[in-house]
Amino acid sequence: MNKTIATYDKHFEDYRKEVQDFWLHFPQETISAFVSRLQGKKVLDIGSGPGDDAQILKKNNLEVICVDGSLSMVNKTKELGFESYQKYFREIDFPDGSFDGIWAYTSLLHVSSEEASEVVGKIYQMLKSGGVFLIGMIEGEFEGDKESWEQSERYFKFYTEKELTDMVSHWGFKRVYQERYKPHSKTYLAQVYLK
Repeated sequence: MNKTIATYDKHFEDYRKEVQDFWLHFPQETISAFVSRLQGKKVLDIGSGPGDDAQILKKNNLEVICVDGSLSMVNKTKELGFESYQKYFREIDFPDGSFDGIWAYTSLLHVSSEEASEVVGKIYQMLKSGGVFLIGMIEGEFEGDKESWEQSERYFKFYTEKELTDMVSHWGFKRVYQERYKPHSKTYLAQVYLK
């Protein structure tokens, strides 16, 4: 994880350029599937990156708190006006029942399935009863480091639909929505769950 965070800190601007087009065409249906099920406005964005997701959620009248392991990313979300914290996934420690919704789009794919499962268990606790959880992963069967920019690596764990559903459902979540998004060569799998 530290190698991945160091890569994001070092290549912050490269990452921003890489994802600009991604968010322009992100499926509105996925956002609506999350937002329409919320019973309140308080949302945690786990692995918030530079705040693209958080800005979309804010435009939907939500109160977003951002968490990311990269200081560069946290500084950017603070510049955008978000309450933001630098924490590794395992360090996220908000009290039980703190949030109406939790959004983790393409963030937990940077840790092993064991750690991702532990974090999903924490997410279940941090959500209010009836809370909404969106998780997004890259679909496939790969685990390991991938070179990203100039010999800088990031760790990835891709998931099959069954793997992802089994991991999240294990904690008591009920899946209510699923969408695939393929902007380029990778397929992104988003699932929405209720507590």
